[in-house]
Amino acid sequence: MVASLHGFFAVAPLAGVALALALGYLLGKLRIGTFVLGPVAGTLLVAIALGQIGIKVSGDVKTMAFALFIYALGYMIGPQFVNSLGKATLKQVHLTIVSTIVVVVTVWGMAVGFHLDKGTAAGILAGGATESAVIGTASDALASQPMPKEDIERMTANIGVSYALTYLFGTFSVIFFASSIAPKLLGIKLAQASEDYERVLGGGKSQLAAGQFEALRRIVARVHEVGVVATGRTVLDLERELNGVVIEEVLRGTQMIAVEPSLKLQIGDRVAIAGRRELVISHVEHILGPECSDGAGMELIAEMRDVVVTNRQLAGQTIVQILATIDPRERRGGFLGSLTRLNQPLPIAPETRLAIGDVARIVGRHDDVERASKLIGYPTPPADKTDFLYFGLGLFCGFAVGTLGVPFGGALLGLGTGGGCLIAGLVFGWLRARRPTFGQLPEAAALYLKDF
Repeated sequence: MVASLHGFFAVAPLAGVALALALGYLLGKLRIGTFVLGPVAGTLLVAIALGQIGIKVSGDVKTMAFALFIYALGYMIGPQFVNSLGKATLKQVHLTIVSTIVVVVTVWGMAVGFHLDKGTAAGILAGGATESAVIGTASDALASQPMPKEDIERMTANIGVSYALTYLFGTFSVIFFASSIAPKLLGIKLAQASEDYERVLGGGKSQLAAGQFEALRRIVARVHEVGVVATGRTVLDLERELNGVVIEEVLRGTQMIAVEPSLKLQIGDRVAIAGRRELVISHVEHILGPECSDGAGMELIAEMRDVVVTNRQLAGQTIVQILATIDPRERRGGFLGSLTRLNQPLPIAPETRLAIGDVARIVGRHDDVERASKLIGYPTPPADKTDFLYFGLGLFCGFAVGTLGVPFGGALLGLGTGGGCLIAGLVFGWLRARRPTFGQLPEAAALYLKDF
C-alpha cells in the first residue's frame, strides 16, 4: 500500500499537497470540548504524515506560495500601515521591538542549551510565536547557507515538523492566558468587557453575525404632504430647519416641480424627502406635514457607491469636523451609509476619525452621490477581476528586493523573499489606495492567496 502511494505521489507530487490541504482542513474542524485545532496546524500535521511516504515537492512551489501569502498580506494592510506611521504608533513600535527581542533571545537560548539545529530552532520560533511567515523566511535563509544540500533539506524539513508540534502549545498558551489569567490580573469579567467594547466599536451596537443585516435602514426616503405650517416657506429655509434631511422632489398636483433653494412650497404639495431615519422620524412631520402613502408620479431613484478616502484634508479628521468644514451645498443629498477600514466596519459616530484607505459608502441620488464622492476620493471600480499587470509587477518587485543583501558571516544578509514581497505588498497596496482606478485585487482573491 505504501509502495503504491509512493509511486503515485512520485508521478504527481502536487496531488499530495492537495490531499494534505483537504484532510488538514477536515482535521482542523474537529472539536475537543472548546478546543479546535484549526486549519493551519491540521494541514501541517497531515502533511507531516503524508511526508513519511517520501513525497518530493519542488522548492519553487513553496517559494511561490509563500510569496503570494506575504504579498497579499502586505497589500491588504498597506494603506493603513503607511497612514498609521507617526508618533501615535510609537507605543506599538516599542512593544514590537521588545517582544521580538524577547522571543528571539528565548529561542536562541533554547537552541544553544539543547543543541538544536537551525531548522528545528526556526520551527520552534514560528510555532511558539504562532507566526507562519517565519517558515518561509527561515527556509530562504537556510537555502543561502554554505552547507551541504542534504543538511539544508534535512533542516528545512525540521522547520515544518517542529512548527506543527509547537504551534499547538503556542496557540493554547496564548488563548489560556488571554481568556483566563489576564482577566483575573486586570480584575475584569472578560465576556462582559468584550461585549461592552464591541458596542463601543460598533457605535453602540453589537456586530452582526453572518447572514444578518439591519432591518432598520440608516438612510430612508419618505413622501409627505405639505401642511399649513410649511406653506409659503422656501426649500432652503425648510432644509435648514430639517437639519440634514433634504427635499428631493416636489409634486404639485400632477406636475413635477424643479427643486430649487428658492422654491416656495404650497399646501397639498407632495414632497419626497431623504435623510437619516432618526431625523426623518423626529423632525419631518412637525415641519412639513403628515406622511403620505401615495407616491404615484414620483421616481426617487437612489444609488450606492463605495468611495476610497484619498483626500488628505479628511485624513485624521472626525466626522463632526468634516461636516463643519465642508460646504453644506456640496454635500447636500449625499449620505454616509457605512464606513469600513481593512474590511472591518467602523461606527458612524461624531468622533470617528477617517484615514487614507477607508471605504465610505455614499447613498443618494446620482448627482448628489457624484458630487459627494469627489469630496472624499475615488470611487472603487468593480472589484470582480484582478489587475494582473499590477499584481505581477508587484510580485516581481518583491522578488527583486528580496535578492538584495550584504555578505555577513559567510551568508547573504538581506530581506529574502518574505521581506521583499511584504514591502512590495505594502507599497503597492498603499499606491492602490491612493489611486484606486487601477490595480484591482478583489478582497476574496486576496484572502484566498493568503489562506492557500
